[in-house]
Amino acid sequence: MNFKRTKQLAASILALGAVVFFHACNGGSDGGNNNGSSASPTISAPNIVSPAAGSQVSDTQPTLTVSNATVSSGATATYNFQVALDDAFTTMVAQQAGVAQGSGQTSWQVSEALAGTQFFWRARAVVGATQGPFSSVANFTVTGGVSPGDVVVINDPLTTGSSAHAIDMRGGQFTSNGWRVTANSDFLRYEVNAIQNGFVMWNNMGLTRRGFNADSHMLFGMWDPTAGGYRANPFRVHVQKLWNSPHNPPFVRLRWISGGALEDAGMNFQDWQPGEIYSWRLEWGPGEGANVAKLFLDGVEILQIHYNRPYLPNTHFIELGVAERNESVIDAIYSNVIIGTR
Repeated sequence: MNFKRTKQLAASILALGAVVFFHACNGGSDGGNNNGSSASPTISAPNIVSPAAGSQVSDTQPTLTVSNATVSSGATATYNFQVALDDAFTTMVAQQAGVAQGSGQTSWQVSEALAGTQFFWRARAVVGATQGPFSSVANFTVTGGVSPGDVVVINDPLTTGSSAHAIDMRGGQFTSNGWRVTANSDFLRYEVNAIQNGFVMWNNMGLTRRGFNADSHMLFGMWDPTAGGYRANPFRVHVQKLWNSPHNPPFVRLRWISGGALEDAGMNFQDWQPGEIYSWRLEWGPGEGANVAKLFLDGVEILQIHYNRPYLPNTHFIELGVAERNESVIDAIYSNVIIGTR
């Protein structure tokens, strides 16, 4: 199965703001004090076109559109777009300055994959050093990736320079694209109440075919720290990304241990592209006549495991990388972590 995809990247084009000089005549005189004076243009707020307030969108990278602002000088504006988790824009998720003005309307496709919660957006026009007022704020909900009936417990973008929900973290580096693993020992940990019927979603960039070294292969884990060490834990789940040397196939592996009973599934995809954004979803719980765990990559189910004993740890740790294994995938970048119940 080939999971390479073509991603549309929002173009960022800087347009030069025009400065218009006015020559004022006073009764036909030169009016020496007025020669060469300049005035800042007046800029109106653009108007929200789509998505309108209260909208639901299925695209995880929606296109935001405003009707163009009016500029008194007639100069051509550029536009700044902002997307946040709150209407005060204190928790920014994505933003872009210098978007070139379109004909009548201006659009920008959000550069980060969004999912699972409500977002707020706005835009304003800019001419040179003069910034116009922001548009009104519109809210929208992204339905793509989050299934009907899902209830979000944690939503952590990881693109704002920190983690809003992690209880523990070692190493790594926050970037505009998310949290990046810099050493095999790096991890980022969440704790939630035990979820018998749940899901975890996250995005990855920076994945390569081989990986940084032989110990770079643990993408994700769940376990119960009250039940002993990770390697012998009776509630242990992990997702691995392997390559053909020194490992044997399968090269994408899901291990599911619930109540001490071990199940494995795998497939042989290796053709990772570091610039691509890969969307993962692991879900588990009763269904189809048994307990079922499913792993999806870019919306396609790639692995499935049936297990007999419910997944009910006393303490439920969920980790990017795995602290006790020291096998986190160096250069992997994580974003948009969503944990919830089904």
